[in-house]
Amino acid sequence: MIYKLIKKQPKSSFALLFMFLGLMSCYDDGHEPFEPPTGNINGIQPNTQFTTSLDASNNLSVIFRSYATDAVSYLWDFGDGNTSTDANPNYTYADGGLYDVKLTTISSDGLTAVDSTQVGPVSVGFDFSVVDSEVTFNNMTSGAMELTWDYGDGNSVSWDSATGTEQDPEFSPVHIYASTGPFQATLTVTNFVGDDISVTKNIDNLVLSTVPDFTFNVNKLTVDFTDASLLAVSHLWDFGDGNTSTALNPSHTYAVDGSYDVTLTTTNASGVSKSKTQIVPVGGIQATVAAVIENGDIDGLTGHKDDNNDAWEVDPPNTLKDGSASPYTWANAGLKALGKKAAGITTSSNGGLYALKFSDDERRAYQPFAVEVGVEYTISMWVRTETPDDFTIYMLNNEVQDESDLAGNSDEVFVVSGNANTYTEYTFTFIPTTTTAVFYAVPFSGVDGSSEVYLDDIKIETPGF
Repeated sequence: MIYKLIKKQPKSSFALLFMFLGLMSCYDDGHEPFEPPTGNINGIQPNTQFTTSLDASNNLSVIFRSYATDAVSYLWDFGDGNTSTDANPNYTYADGGLYDVKLTTISSDGLTAVDSTQVGPVSVGFDFSVVDSEVTFNNMTSGAMELTWDYGDGNSVSWDSATGTEQDPEFSPVHIYASTGPFQATLTVTNFVGDDISVTKNIDNLVLSTVPDFTFNVNKLTVDFTDASLLAVSHLWDFGDGNTSTALNPSHTYAVDGSYDVTLTTTNASGVSKSKTQIVPVGGIQATVAAVIENGDIDGLTGHKDDNNDAWEVDPPNTLKDGSASPYTWANAGLKALGKKAAGITTSSNGGLYALKFSDDERRAYQPFAVEVGVEYTISMWVRTETPDDFTIYMLNNEVQDESDLAGNSDEVFVVSGNANTYTEYTFTFIPTTTTAVFYAVPFSGVDGSSEVYLDDIKIETPGF
């Protein structure tokens, strides 16, 4: 016989149980239940990253490697107008430079992630040609931020894209070796993301050569010639009028005015000869056009001193005060790179609108003129100096890249000395040997805010105009 034990619960116990369950169903713990983003069935937020490296065998080629989570599609924008949908492309740029690259990925749930960076593909290379001991380097590099040539003989030269162009002589230089070598010439290029790449080539089979060069000074019909040649043991001057000389530094008087092709031929100890010809203006040559002040002039704009943004200023504003575009730029990147700054503009003036003020050692005035070779021009200007120290004007015959030999690169040097702190007009003449003459003003080395120099009303007078 089986007995069942049945225990009856009082009705009050069931009532308490239902009340407890009711309270539990109303309890809020303060947290919402997790719900994946719409369309994200995996609950994974995608993340996209990638790395870049230059291909060692071709520095114009960039290796891209993606590290994306849950990516089912890729879109690369290489910054040059081209794209790719590969996960890990290798891409070759047509030209070196700095490019903004972006990778966009889409996850399996349709969510988008983006990463971006900059790359600096670069092509580095050069060839060269040799004439005796003079080597002309042809730089075929593309995408250089800066570069250095090491000629292998203890000499080097550098170039920077921030201050120069590929037309600068430092980009594809010419170098004269003083011995026959052999030498190893190395071109080191830094791309736009800071990577250095070098190429080295052997320079051999040089023939030690003479390098003819000379300067001259014209005084009416008489010209004094000064030899500046290298490795020369003999000289032959052809003055262009049928006369010659074998002197080291001859003086020659011409019969009539004119421009003469003067040729100096030098010979070295090995019997190798080379020649150099320069145009030498003699006497007073009649101008055919008036000289032109290139790139604006100090008094060429009106209304406000800030409008005076011409070639006197290293970094002129991009627009004039009236909002119109400024056509003016600083004409010499080499001097700018050395920290030479333009003289400031001041509202103090003599007869012109504004004067240039030199208040620091690095201040300069730099202005090119279009002229004719052999014509005698007159420069006039007003100057006031707060001390009697020298204020020097160089009429340069080329756009020098430094100040190591301003006088040697000038057709005339004029010095203002002993000014009594009052505006005084000064005039001087010069005869250009090139078609561009550069007015270059340099204050004394101790110039500062308490000993300033003022320059105003600079004019160039062309005879007959």
